[in-house]
Formats: sequence, C-alpha cells, structure tokens
Amino acid sequence: MEPFKFGLIGASRIAGGALVPALEKAHNAVAWGVAARDPQKAKEFALEHGVPHAFSSYDELLSSPEIEAVYISLPNSDHKEWTIKALEAGKHVICEKALALNAAEVLEMADASRRTGKLLLEGFMWRFHPQVLKALELMPQLGELRHIAASFSFMLERPEDIRWVRSLGGGAIFDVGCYTVCAARTFAGREPVAVTAWTEESSSESFGASLGRGVDTRMVALLDFGGGLKAQLDCAITQPVRQRLELVGATGTLVLETPFVPGRSQAERLPNGSVGPRVLLSGEPVEVEAADQYQLMVEHFVEAARGEVALRYPLEDAIGQATVLDQIFTSARG
Repeated sequence: MEPFKFGLIGASRIAGGALVPALEKAHNAVAWGVAARDPQKAKEFALEHGVPHAFSSYDELLSSPEIEAVYISLPNSDHKEWTIKALEAGKHVICEKALALNAAEVLEMADASRRTGKLLLEGFMWRFHPQVLKALELMPQLGELRHIAASFSFMLERPEDIRWVRSLGGGAIFDVGCYTVCAARTFAGREPVAVTAWTEESSSESFGASLGRGVDTRMVALLDFGGGLKAQLDCAITQPVRQRLELVGATGTLVLETPFVPGRSQAERLPNGSVGPRVLLSGEPVEVEAADQYQLMVEHFVEAARGEVALRYPLEDAIGQATVLDQIFTSARG
C-alpha cells in the first residue's frame, strides 16, 4: 500500500523533533504537509524538515484530499476545536496529550470520532515502547500489585513558553503529570475509586500579566484503585529532570528508570544522564531494545485506521484519563 499521508497541524518543536523523524522511519506513513498560524512559519518548517507541502491555514490543510490523517500539536486549549474539525473533514487524528482541557471536551471529541467513523488517539507515545510491552508481560511475576509510584519533572526555564499560560492549558499536570496518571491507569488496568491531590501554583509576576500566574507548577496525587492498590504520583515544571515508574507487587518489584522519554537508541544520553531504556525486575536488569516510540505509535495507528488491527487504546481510555485529571484538579483546587 501507499504510505498514509499525514498533515501536521502546528509547526511545533514536538512536530519537528519527534513526529517528522518518526514519519520518515515509519513503513506505512509519511509527512505530507504542515500548517501553522503564520503561513511563513509553515513554509520555514517545511523547508527545514523536508515536508513537501506548506499550507496557508489549518483549514486549507484539512481540505486537502491527499491527507488521510493529521497530527495535532497545538496548545491544549485548541485541541478540541481542531480535532473535531479534522474528524469532520474526514481525517483520522492523533492529538497531543492532554487530549483536552476536561472530560466534557473529550466526550465531545469522542462523539465526533464515532459520528464520522474516523479514529482518534491521544498521543501517549510512551505506551508503544518495547519496555512498556515487556513490563506488562512481566507483571504476573510481581504477584498481586500493591503500589505504583510514578514521577516526571523538569525545569521549564523559557519565560515565553505557552506552558506558563493557564488559559492555554499550561501547567505541570497537563504537560507531565498526565503521563504519571496514564502510567498508573495503564498498569492498574482499571480506574481509581478515589483521588486526592495537592498542587503548587505560580504567583510570580516576572512573566508579565498573562504568564506564570495561577499555573500549577507542581503536583502530588494519591490514587486509590480499590482492592488494596494505591498509586503515588508527582510531577513538576520547576524541579530537576527526573522520570521513574515503580510497580510493587506482593512478591516482586518492577522499575522503569526512563518510562516516558527513554531515548531512541541505546547510545542516546538523556538529560538525567541515563542512556537508553532500563528495566529492573526485582533489582535485576531486563534486556529491552531501544526504539522510536513515536514511530511505533504512528505505525500502529495507520494499521488501525486501515482496519488491519484494533486500536490499542480506544476512546474509553481517553475518557477515563480525562476524568482522573478532572478529579485531580477538583481535589487540588478544593
């Protein structure tokens, strides 16, 4: 078959740094076009990254009959609008996490997906990495799962970054905390029955009137999944780089030292100093190959869009994810 043609809505760092390389390596997909708010930026992005077509607007990209799917990497506040427009234009959609600002928006997006018959996937690429598949395979060796601990943090030092803007869906929870929630839900295999969370919010005036005020910079949450299983999650955009996932069972432990951003090769050194994916089963290393998790996500998505396989994480998963994030915000803001 001809490669699935993708359009990129948003000339973002993630689109250029992760999606284009993934599409270049994918056996069944190709980057076909890009659109940005500024047409000149789209042209520059296309030239820099070798994307064949630069569109003058998002609508023009969506009207292209050549494009079969889109990847949306806009601010979180724009996800719902352009995901629904893309679905209604007959395109399959992978949308960057967090899928939307709340569960009500995700339900609207899910309805549009069902109504149009086009697939929608929340872009949690980390779940497609071989180390996660290996961890799921090894879980029976842990005995009954008792505790999950997940952490993800870094220092967001660019004052102009949109993640400092609350109205655009900025903050630590939507940017990195959502990964820890996703990890807990994925390995628990069910939704929590109770959620308690605490956050710190920035009150600094240093970013100007609209930036860095009321943005959650740090979160700690406790999730009760019932049956004795608890999860402890933490995230921050004002702390040193760290990522870790630990699963504690009745008879063993499983640790993913780089669960969310493990690098694309065994030689790639990560910001925290580690190299490649590293999995420990009760303290002993488990061999896991490196991979481009974005590539694996895209390839699976195309196979699902063509009806070759079932979508691994259907809309019910995205709804559950958004519901837990709502509960975290509700608990933290009281």
